[in-house]
Amino acid sequence: MIELIDISKTYPGSEVPAVDNFSLEIKEGELVVLVGPSGCGKTTILKMINRLIEPTSGTIAISGDPIDAVAPHQLRRGIGYVIQQVGLFPHKTVGQNMTTVPELLDWSKADIDSRRAELIELVKLDPGFLDRYPSELSGGQRQRVGVARALAADPPILLMDEPFAAVDPIVRAHLQDVLIALQNRLHKTIVLVTHDIDEAIKLGDRIAILSNGGHLEQYAPPREILRDPANLFVADFLGTDRGIKRLSLIPVSAIDLDRGPVVQRGASAAEVTAATAKYGTDWFAVGSDTELDGWASIADLGVGGVDEVKLEPFRTLLSPESTLKDALDAVVSSHTSVAAIFDGGRFLGMVTAEAISAEILR
Repeated sequence: MIELIDISKTYPGSEVPAVDNFSLEIKEGELVVLVGPSGCGKTTILKMINRLIEPTSGTIAISGDPIDAVAPHQLRRGIGYVIQQVGLFPHKTVGQNMTTVPELLDWSKADIDSRRAELIELVKLDPGFLDRYPSELSGGQRQRVGVARALAADPPILLMDEPFAAVDPIVRAHLQDVLIALQNRLHKTIVLVTHDIDEAIKLGDRIAILSNGGHLEQYAPPREILRDPANLFVADFLGTDRGIKRLSLIPVSAIDLDRGPVVQRGASAAEVTAATAKYGTDWFAVGSDTELDGWASIADLGVGGVDEVKLEPFRTLLSPESTLKDALDAVVSSHTSVAAIFDGGRFLGMVTAEAISAEILR
C-alpha cells in the first residue's frame, strides 16, 4: 500500500540528514508503528508520506504510484491525518469539524449529515456533542473528534502523529482501545508515530524501530521483536522487562485456567480445609460452577462453615480477552495472588503466577 524507497531528508543549514536512505514497505490494512528516540526522524518520515515535507531524495509510492505525480492537496484528500494537539477549528462545532473534508469535496448536505451521524457513532461520542465547540470538550473527547475528522471521507490511509501523547494515562489507554476496535472494524492502512514502546507493542501489527538519522534497526511484528531483538540498540530501547512486555500480547484465553480453592455455598469447614490443602492456599472462594461470591481467609472460618463467614469481593475481574500483563498486575496486587476470569459474568477460573511464569518461559 505504501512504499518508501531510499528516502532521505536534509534540512537547509544542516550537514547531517534527519533521515538517511530509509526504506519501508507497509501492507494494505496494516497498522505500522514508527517508534524511536526523540529526533530520530519518525515524524519527518510520516510527514513525507503526505508531502507536508518533501524528501531530499528517494521515492514514496502509494498503491504503486509515486506520490509526486499528483498535487499535494489531491494526495491529502485520500489520507487522514491525526496530530497530537488535534488541531480542531475552534470557531466550528464538533459536527462541522468532523465533516470538514466532505464539505471540501462538495458532498451533498444529505450525505454530509449521514456521514456525521456515522462518525459520532464510530468514535462512541454522544450525539449531543455535535453542536458543542472544541473548547467544551475534554482532551480525550477532542482526540476522538480528530480521529473522526480524519476518517470522514473514508480514506484508505490514516497517518497518526503521537495522537494520544497529550492526554493522561487512563484516557490514553482508553483511546488506544478505541483505535484497536476501529481498526478491527475498518481495516485501514495506518502509520502511527510514537516514542512509547508499550504503545507500539499494544497497537502495532508491525513495529519499525528507528535510531538517529532515521536508520531502521528492526521491522517486524511485536512478538518477534520482543523474542529476538535485532541488535543491542533494539534490546536497550525495549528495556530490561521484555518478558513482561510480551505478556501484553498474550490473551488470558491462551492459557489453561485453574479452578482454584472454590467451594459451594453451604460447604462445611472440612470441605474448605480440603480445598485449601489441595491448592496450598490460606484462603478460599465461595460460589457455584458459574458464579463467584467472594473469598475469605481460612483463619476466619468457624465450625459453622462458609455461611457464617464474611466474604470479600475479587476487586479485579478480567475477561478471556484481557492480557496476561493485566492478569499479572491483578495477581501481584491481590490478597489472594490470583486473577479471577469471567466471561459475561460467568466465572471461568483463575490465573496464577505459576501459569503466567510458564507462559513466559515457553
